[in-house]
Amino acid sequence: MFDQEWTRIPIASDKDTTHRYGPHSFKLLRHPTKPQHINRIPKLLQGNRKPNVIQLHRNVGQFPTQVDERNMKQELAADLELIHVMDRNVGDLSGGELQKFAIAIAALRNADIYLFDEPSSYLDVKQRLKAARVIRSLLQPNIYVIVVEHDLSVLDYLSDFICCLYGRPGKYGAVTLPFSVRQGINIFLAGFVPTENITFRDESLTFDVAETPQESAEESETCARHKYPSMAKTNGNFRLKVEEGEFTDSQIIVLLGENGKGKSNFLQMLAGFMKPDSVEGL
Repeated sequence: MFDQEWTRIPIASDKDTTHRYGPHSFKLLRHPTKPQHINRIPKLLQGNRKPNVIQLHRNVGQFPTQVDERNMKQELAADLELIHVMDRNVGDLSGGELQKFAIAIAALRNADIYLFDEPSSYLDVKQRLKAARVIRSLLQPNIYVIVVEHDLSVLDYLSDFICCLYGRPGKYGAVTLPFSVRQGINIFLAGFVPTENITFRDESLTFDVAETPQESAEESETCARHKYPSMAKTNGNFRLKVEEGEFTDSQIIVLLGENGKGKSNFLQMLAGFMKPDSVEGL
């Protein structure tokens, strides 16, 4: 027998419907959603691909004004550290800034349901926690939030309950019942759902600290060395300065830094996709 709570769910009105597939078919409702592929946001906002999408200006600061249904533009801009990019065009934002921009746009809406698809992607550790706090602040007794997430630390901080998904890519998928946060994380790591007696992974996931292998002198000499010059790049009010350096083809170098500090610009200049304003040395 169905729970009586289901009978009290209101039918969506026409003003909440963005599209309908025929008079007796299902509807697409107006629920704020943070999309997964944030790199497509600038093109989506500049184009007119959907009949119900309002054409918006390209300036970052103008978007929150148009969608601010909760009157929290300034507060969210401060919480997500977006104030310094308000004068930029959306297309000039870094990956992390685009992610925070998308989270802010969704969080400014009034809704009963909020959907966030991978909100921690492109964000550094500090920004992930800030984004998680913003998402948790949306939770009310009559409002719920659904989040798709891969980062277990963010998931642990953000969640009240966890549903694990398993299956075969491109074949099928299955969703478990909600578990507590600790249960859900342990089930995912173990690859086994005890309530359903299903093993969805042959091996459990464990975290071991690996020692960094040391190269011998001979191995180091046989590796090709690649040098890059001192470079500078200005993008709006942002200026990136790169000191000359080198690396070998046997190394993995990680660029560690907060969002908006030029990591992507540096990689694009190294790959030749972005031309620096000035080059010194070499």
